[in-house]
Amino acid sequence: MNPWVGAALFVVAAGGGVTSAAQIPSGVDTTAASKPRVVVTTDPELDDANSLIRYLLYSTDFKTEGLIYASSQFHWKGDGTGKKVSVANREYSRWGLNLCPCASWRWAPDEHFIDKAVATYEQVYPNLRVHNATYPTPAELKSKIRWGNVEFDGDISKDTPGSDLIKALLLDDEPGPVYLLAWGGQSTIARALKSIQDQYSTTPQWSAVYQKVSRKAILSTSGDQDDTYATYIQPNWPDIRALPAGVGSVALGYGAQGSASVEDSVYYSTDWTRENISSRGPFGALYRVWGDGKQMVKGDIFDYFGLSGYTVDQLKAKHYAVWTPPHRKGEFLGEGDTFTFLNLLDNGLQGYEHDTPGGWAGRGRTTPSQRAAQLSAINSYDDLLKLQERAVAGGRQPSPDPNFTPAAQNGLAARLRWSVTPTYAGANHEPQVTMQGPARISAHPGDTVRLQGVTFDPDGNAVTVRWWQWREVGTYPGQVVFSNPTAPGTSVQVPADAATGQTIHLVLEATDDGTPALTRYQRVVINVLAAVVPPSVQRQAPRRPLHSKAVVSAAVVRPLSFGTHSTPLLRAVADTTRAHILVRLKAAGVQIVDRSQRPLKATELNNFVAAHFAIFGVVGMVDSQFVIVARLASIDGDSLGQVRLAGPPAAAAAFGDSLGTLFAPTILGRPLAER
Repeated sequence: MNPWVGAALFVVAAGGGVTSAAQIPSGVDTTAASKPRVVVTTDPELDDANSLIRYLLYSTDFKTEGLIYASSQFHWKGDGTGKKVSVANREYSRWGLNLCPCASWRWAPDEHFIDKAVATYEQVYPNLRVHNATYPTPAELKSKIRWGNVEFDGDISKDTPGSDLIKALLLDDEPGPVYLLAWGGQSTIARALKSIQDQYSTTPQWSAVYQKVSRKAILSTSGDQDDTYATYIQPNWPDIRALPAGVGSVALGYGAQGSASVEDSVYYSTDWTRENISSRGPFGALYRVWGDGKQMVKGDIFDYFGLSGYTVDQLKAKHYAVWTPPHRKGEFLGEGDTFTFLNLLDNGLQGYEHDTPGGWAGRGRTTPSQRAAQLSAINSYDDLLKLQERAVAGGRQPSPDPNFTPAAQNGLAARLRWSVTPTYAGANHEPQVTMQGPARISAHPGDTVRLQGVTFDPDGNAVTVRWWQWREVGTYPGQVVFSNPTAPGTSVQVPADAATGQTIHLVLEATDDGTPALTRYQRVVINVLAAVVPPSVQRQAPRRPLHSKAVVSAAVVRPLSFGTHSTPLLRAVADTTRAHILVRLKAAGVQIVDRSQRPLKATELNNFVAAHFAIFGVVGMVDSQFVIVARLASIDGDSLGQVRLAGPPAAAAAFGDSLGTLFAPTILGRPLAER
């Protein structure tokens, strides 16, 4: 079944008109060209490795351009020569520790976690492909693996295969942005940018190259883990954007279970994690959980996550630097970098579009000042530990609104089931939810916006829907009321106090009753237009019938605004309708003249009809029928109302005849018989 059926979203407006922008489909076009281009740079921190598992399970939603080994202040490989380094205020040198200069830091001699994750993906690929044919081949993913600037913390002194790949992507001619995910430090990204700057900054092409790269590169980072953003990227490339994420995100960092709401706490528990993750085949076995007996690097004093049954004091007695509270064996451990790509997922929220901020990764970033305030009272690892313990002791907070944790965690659980299920019927799949009509519309205060969603479940499950307003991402601060928030079809009225230019974000959420329950969305954004004020139009006096015909002066007409027709066919429909309106005006005895009583020429007549019969809403095609909204006004500027028309293209002439017959008399302000 093809869920996309062309349709129109209608607005019946008492006070004005509505125009629609081009629809941005979500969850439909699965070709590589429609997917965001993504480069992952990651160090070997265990929560990065967990994030990589989720990323690969959702690789259907990306065009993966690079999987690159990177360094950070927490992990660096060294150059193999025995050279030792130490950087001030790092974990090995702060709060009483003095463990470096070192030749490497927390980097296993045979580190190859990206290759291992892709090899695991290759094991389960035959099953994954049964459930979604757009999973990339293992060979394709292997071809994207590179080594970046891993030798030292923040070292951008030389090119690497990873930085060369990023440089080539930023300079290629493929349209659209390249999302640069930094789960560790940003040195490989910084080196790519520096190489571009070194090559072009003294050439005539530099300005164009700078603008191209600044438009193309979008950073999505897990902090500035090696200071290269602050020391190189921001000063030299200040126009490079960042993907909004963080505030309101699904909590997936270390210790997330400690502050989860009662509703969400189940998704971090030992039982849920074992049932939905750890027991689910090769990927489940690779996914790190508390007490799994593993360690990133032998002897790593910061990695006690593989141990279970120890108190904080017992871990300290074993010479571990305890910086986060230990948890029960088998509990969720961490995916602290997953938020960098959650807003790129094709879940219908379109979280990476410039005018639809927000998704499972939240809607914005915490500021440096906020982070500084959180860390200002920390002077030891004990302080860091106590800060987290106090947060847990404070009790569980209510679930956030919107709460994306159930949907995100159930989505991961479903895809892990796909990885071990060789038949399509053996697992659950996301429902499809679409809008009949555009995803972006413009409306005046007082307009009623009618919304119609359509849902379809590929497994035949029941689907429950709800509409909600995402006030935090819209700029209109007030609340709108849905006529029926639990039905696919509903309506809202644009509030009278909505100001010009404000936006109202409305979300249709659809959840099936499969196991696990899966959720998809569609978002509609209303752009508020200026309130409609009847135009001030002077009446020409005296107005006398000429040769027993009514006479109208076109010189005093103030044109009304009317919108864009979306296809040549619809433009032709609108033009035909207007032409037949004019024919009926003439047949009704209306002669249109200028101030000097000169009859208007054909082109002038067309302009006059366009001004009074503003066909501003040719809003779509429904099963080979066009739909238009016509707005009409009298010569005095009085609104004569709106008419919605629907039918095959051949009916345009008939519609024009009907409109002309109906409105030719009233366009003069009163019936012709009274003249």
